[in-house]
Amino acid sequence: MDRRIGQLLSLDGRIALVTGAATGIGEAIARTLVSAGASVTIGDIDTEGAVRVGDDIGATVVELDVTDAQQATEVVDAIDGLDLLVNNAGTYHEAGSILDQPVDSWRRSIDVNLAGLFNCSKPAASSMVAGGRNGTIVNIASVDGLLPCLGTGYDSAKAGAIQFSRSLAVDLAPHGIRVNAVSPGHVPVPTLAKMQAGEIEPLWPRDPSVSGLMGPLMRQRSSNIPLGRSAEVDEIANAVLFLSSEASSYVTGQNLTVDGGWTLV
Repeated sequence: MDRRIGQLLSLDGRIALVTGAATGIGEAIARTLVSAGASVTIGDIDTEGAVRVGDDIGATVVELDVTDAQQATEVVDAIDGLDLLVNNAGTYHEAGSILDQPVDSWRRSIDVNLAGLFNCSKPAASSMVAGGRNGTIVNIASVDGLLPCLGTGYDSAKAGAIQFSRSLAVDLAPHGIRVNAVSPGHVPVPTLAKMQAGEIEPLWPRDPSVSGLMGPLMRQRSSNIPLGRSAEVDEIANAVLFLSSEASSYVTGQNLTVDGGWTLV
């Protein structure tokens, strides 16, 4: 293989912040970016999980609640030379019908899944512009931002994440900063496994209201993925690597759907 091809995916010398990387997709992203040569800081509210990952891959760990704009700014400002931000932190708790969802649940879904992107992207972009760095921002959205699935809070926030990425891409283009989104399909992350095992509370009430969400239509869709299987977390991380690297140097404002064809049927 031509050496230049391999170099396209190299992140040597890049300084990255990955939010929500204590487990699941975020953990896979952090591991992949480190493997590609990046110096990674993990920012997560779950410091115990983040330390586990950080110690294993040689990443710096900081406590970060993405809903706290001041804390997000302090974390970003403490990273010298940040040129890659992956906004992965999110939550899909208390999904299901609007008939069951308290307003506080709705607000938290928007705060974490959408406002958190702004809270981290603003100081990151300011740092990149001030330092004259042609940085990259990758936002983890979801197929639920394209097709209704979990609930109005989560689905709306993820749709907002996709449009936020498009708008921010145009906003920051004059500074050479690229912004893209990745929308994973069905991924069997540890949180879902713990719910199914009864180790943590389920996403929706035990006796939920009748709803077109989380029902037969949704189960039919998730069981009819054209590639015939769920995604591995590394497959989502590989998409993030592509959008973070020079291999995608002319790609901005796009939403890369990594769903095995789920949204096609």
